[in-house]
Amino acid sequence: MAAKRLLEVESKFLFNPSLVATLQSNRGNPAFKRLEALSTHSFTDTYYDHHDILSRNGIWLRQRTTSASLILEAKVRVSGDFSRSTFDEIIDHNDIADVIRPHLPQFDTKKKNLGLDRLAKFTTTRQEVRADDKFAVVLDYTDFGHSVGEVELMAEDEAEAHRQIDLFMARYPWFFIKGKAEGKLEAYFKAKATSISA
Repeated sequence: MAAKRLLEVESKFLFNPSLVATLQSNRGNPAFKRLEALSTHSFTDTYYDHHDILSRNGIWLRQRTTSASLILEAKVRVSGDFSRSTFDEIIDHNDIADVIRPHLPQFDTKKKNLGLDRLAKFTTTRQEVRADDKFAVVLDYTDFGHSVGEVELMAEDEAEAHRQIDLFMARYPWFFIKGKAEGKLEAYFKAKATSISA
C-alpha cells in the first residue's frame, strides 16, 4: 500500500513583535519544552491566476524566489479557511500541470507569467523556529507592512494535526494571541484596494 501524502496543516495567529526576543531566548512563561535555532530568510512570491478561477477552486499557484532558487508550487486547499487550513503542496511540474490545466488550459511554464495573469507579488522576511520537536513556528513580515504568524505541522491525519496545533498554541498563550489573523494574500489585496481608492 502506498504511503499517504503528507499535508501541510496550519493555523495563523497574531503576535506581538516585542515578544519575539523572548521567543528567541525561550524565556516565556511557560517556556517551550524544546526550541531549535531560529533562522531568518527572505523570499519573493509571485502568484498567478486568470479571472480568479484558481482561487475560487481553492488553488494558489506561485513562484517563490529566494537567493538560491526559484520554485514553482501549487497549493491546493484540502479544507479550512484563510486562518486555519490544510493544503496539499505540489512542486512537481507535471503534477502542477495536471492540477492547473483542467481549470486553465493556457497554463504553460515556458510562457511569460506561465500563460496567466500576475495576481500578486511581494517580498516576505521570515523568522522560523521549531518548537517542542515538531511544530514549525513562522513569523512573516511583508514589504507592504503586514505581519502574521503561522504554526505548521506536516501530517497525514489533518484532524489530529489540528488538534495537536490547538493544544500546542493553548499551552503558550503569552505568545499566541487569540483573534483573527489575516493571511498575507488577504492583507495584500486589502492594501492594494486601499492604495487604489486613496
